[in-house]
Amino acid sequence: MQFIYPNILFGLLAVLIPIAIHLFNFRKYKKVYFSNVRLLIQFQLRTRKQSQLLHYLVLATRILSIVFLVIAFAQPFIPLDSNMNLGKVNAVSVFIDNSFSMETSGDEGRIIDEARNKAVRIASAFDADDRFQLLTNDFEGRHQRFVSRDEFIQSVRETTISPAVRTLAEINSRQRDLFYRQRATSAVSYIISDFQQSTLLTKLPDSTSGYSSYLIPVQGKQTGNLYIDTCWFENPVLRINQIADLRIRIRNNSENDVQKIPVRLVINGSQRAVAAVDIPAEGSVMVNLSFSNPNAGVFKAVVEINDYPVTFDDNYYFTFKVSEHIPVLAVNQNEAFNKYLIPVFGLDSILNLINTSDRQIDYSSLPSYRLIILNNLKAISSGAVQELGRYVSQGGNLLIFPSLSSKPSDLNMLLSEPGSDLYRDIDSAQSRISSLNTNHPVLRDVFEMNTLKEDNINLPTILKHFRIQQSSGGKSETLISLENGDPLMTVFTSGNGRVYLSAIPLSDQAGNFPRHAIFVPVMLNIAFQSEDVQPFMYYTSGSRAINVGSIRPEGERVFKIREEKGDYEFIPEFRSIDGRSFIYVNEQIEKAGFYYIMDGSNQLATLAFNINRKESDLSTAGAEELQQLVSGIPGMELLETGKKDIGKIISEGSSGKKLWKWFIIAALLAIIAEVLLLRFFRKTYKTEG
Repeated sequence: MQFIYPNILFGLLAVLIPIAIHLFNFRKYKKVYFSNVRLLIQFQLRTRKQSQLLHYLVLATRILSIVFLVIAFAQPFIPLDSNMNLGKVNAVSVFIDNSFSMETSGDEGRIIDEARNKAVRIASAFDADDRFQLLTNDFEGRHQRFVSRDEFIQSVRETTISPAVRTLAEINSRQRDLFYRQRATSAVSYIISDFQQSTLLTKLPDSTSGYSSYLIPVQGKQTGNLYIDTCWFENPVLRINQIADLRIRIRNNSENDVQKIPVRLVINGSQRAVAAVDIPAEGSVMVNLSFSNPNAGVFKAVVEINDYPVTFDDNYYFTFKVSEHIPVLAVNQNEAFNKYLIPVFGLDSILNLINTSDRQIDYSSLPSYRLIILNNLKAISSGAVQELGRYVSQGGNLLIFPSLSSKPSDLNMLLSEPGSDLYRDIDSAQSRISSLNTNHPVLRDVFEMNTLKEDNINLPTILKHFRIQQSSGGKSETLISLENGDPLMTVFTSGNGRVYLSAIPLSDQAGNFPRHAIFVPVMLNIAFQSEDVQPFMYYTSGSRAINVGSIRPEGERVFKIREEKGDYEFIPEFRSIDGRSFIYVNEQIEKAGFYYIMDGSNQLATLAFNINRKESDLSTAGAEELQQLVSGIPGMELLETGKKDIGKIISEGSSGKKLWKWFIIAALLAIIAEVLLLRFFRKTYKTEG
């Protein structure tokens, strides 16, 4: 047996008080004279012995009551763990998983409610002067400090479901940082979750580093889930009156097949397409919905299915742009046109090619073009270099076909930014194209599968070309390579735009590339990739920057993000980088749907947000799997409560088996014994006397 407060045992010296009282009889006796006392001798002897016995019994009960009370206040216990930190203020961190999967039903209702109850019982198992800290998936600022037990319990009761998800490694890292800032000498953490495999267990910590961490599982009833995984268009550039094919992947995470599930596509509030699909158990299907748009602009769309009880992933929100035309400017040496470019860009009505000579460039109109092609220019003026550099840095796309009579130094004036590809000398050796980067969007889907592996494939022949020195900073990517390893065409980012470099001009002197069939899809795809296509959608839990172009708030105004349906509005983080404006929502959006970027009363853009689909896979880790998991992480243990109260388990584990209640009972029994002795034992003596 050990004591939490052993110094209180000095209070045992209080037993000297009743001993002193009983040893020294302070009562004054009164003499009574009798004429004859011979008859009282025998009665006196018998009464003195009985009185002395009562005297010692009362003394014993008083000593025992004091001893029991002192020991009770010293907090006696039987230690169950040799590593217990007793008598110190504990720092207790409790993580409650408040993700969507915690809404499933359990034995005590929703398992989020069960998790909250367990958190309250954990706090009740510790002393009132211990410090507590609540952590949820939101990582809120108000939860980044240690508070009293009452404040902690109040915060637990206010915990609600959130779309945010965290990994076990992230939770451990945050708790470790909080303990470090608290400078806690005695720290312990508890993680209450259903331990979803697709979210919390995707990344594990190496250790808990100096404190004990306990995993407390709360298990819900296993339920299946049908959800929309993702959507995309086969062609990212949509055109007026052109059929658009929307591809939808739907998953069935259940043990049962589902049949005739309706899938609806709603655009700007009107249903535009519908389909019915059958999905096998633990499988997925691809659904194709086709539609056309007679008008240009940005459209709001949502794909819908019906599933219960998990409904947060039944809708998939996205926005898309229908382009009326893609303006392209070709700047030619002395000539107002190019015989290779006009036929290519005339193949698609959405491409609007404007040809001009290098002497007639209207620099003020450059921002209106999505792609500028410099064709066969021998030299570039300093003014043109400055304007084209600004155009690219603000998000424009530039394609350079050099002239064989150009000096590399003149061409490189446009490529002076650090990390840019550069032109070098001319290589006059004949070569052939040997490889194409089919992973890049410019060349993706140009060839049928395995076509490039055939030996008899006809690829262009190059007679002479500029050598291109590629950037070593990872900004450059080769699109087409020659047999000698030199790149024929590269692309690299410059500011917010892209620069495509060709090692050859559009001339028969350099080879047959401009007359080859591969030239057509390369040029068309470069033009299509230059279109300003906004991201399909964003995740509520993401930290991705949202590019709003070169627009900035006027004066002292700030950008705001407003929910389409509802009064929710907030001010996002704003940054201006290289003339472009970016906003960051920083997980301030919790509901899926459409949101507007507002500059005062002006609506700048429409954004679509969805809940991360990681939460849609509801499979959780069982007890055996969790036990195997924690066995490889020092300092982490699995705490299975079963039907026992978790507060009692933690109380016994943190401070052993407490005995103070038994000593209080013993002290009360000693006091009762004293009262009985003084009342009945003395009365018996008087009666006998």
